[in-house]
Amino acid sequence: MKAEAEAKVELPCEELGRLRGLLRAEADAVEEAVEVDTYYQHPCRDFASTDEALRLRLAGRRAELTYKGPRRVVGGVKSRPEVTVELADAEGARRLLAALGFREVAVVRKRREYYRLGRLGVTVTLDVVEGLGCFVEVEASEGAADPVAVVERALRELGLASRPRVTRSYLELLLERLGRAGKTSGAG
Repeated sequence: MKAEAEAKVELPCEELGRLRGLLRAEADAVEEAVEVDTYYQHPCRDFASTDEALRLRLAGRRAELTYKGPRRVVGGVKSRPEVTVELADAEGARRLLAALGFREVAVVRKRREYYRLGRLGVTVTLDVVEGLGCFVEVEASEGAADPVAVVERALRELGLASRPRVTRSYLELLLERLGRAGKTSGAG
């Protein structure tokens, strides 16, 4: 099972333009997407208490199902085991999850820009999350020898190292905002 290592920083939305210009000049690849993430609660296990998540993501014609295991935070960098499966039939996956007793918890919608920075060994995303605001995520590329150090270096080079880190998921932040934190959340 691969593990992701990432740091998330909340920014005023007007600051995304400066960062976008810097990233476009440095990026090996750029991708934009509107992502709709539906989170599910396990029928027999409370994902909120086990710090796990099951997410169905739709982004244009792409669909994927992702399991995220319990997180570990070192400094302001979060890492967690993750398994993602590409899907050919998102609606069929919804029906399958419902038949197995999984229940939809919440939907997180975001406009996301991906910037792959090979020189730094990271992917940086600029996120505008409906109901939450603007965020930057820096994730170490798969196979990085020291993913925490890679993320920290990238944050320094992007001028974000001194910003407070957000270690909670968008799902947790959204449920908190809706007044449902900890009830059926699961992590994302």
